[in-house]
Amino acid sequence: MRRSLRFAIATALLAGLVLGTGSVAAANRGHHKILDVPLVGLAVPRTVIAGVTGAGHAWAIDEGNAKLFADGRLLINVEGLVLSPEGTNPVTSGKGVVSCNGGATAADIVSSAVVPLSVPDGDAHVNQWLTLPSPCLNPVIFFTSGTGAWFATSG
Repeated sequence: MRRSLRFAIATALLAGLVLGTGSVAAANRGHHKILDVPLVGLAVPRTVIAGVTGAGHAWAIDEGNAKLFADGRLLINVEGLVLSPEGTNPVTSGKGVVSCNGGATAADIVSSAVVPLSVPDGDAHVNQWLTLPSPCLNPVIFFTSGTGAWFATSG
């Protein structure tokens, strides 16, 4: 009886450790950072990268950073995103775009909702969850116009 009781307790403890560890791992999996990269402006108008076409005018950026997490969370911060060489921003909104798998199909390119882009300074912040394609290989992150022409990219 004593031996059976010890065995039952040991089994229960072991099961608790295994299940507890599994659920912690699963809970943390979504917070895994896939990409953490600086952004660069569009030097040559209409440049196509990973299936996304650049805007019709060159853009420069003072500072920009993009982070993509395994759970689809996209964080983008841009400061001083302006027309080049004019140095001002005439656009009032933009969005974050992630292109996976080289942008081979329309389903490989997903975008956030539109966010404000300050005029004339060119500052914006994206903090949204996207439904990424599976798999999402070689992701490239863009900050684009509301219509999807990119101004700044990680690629």
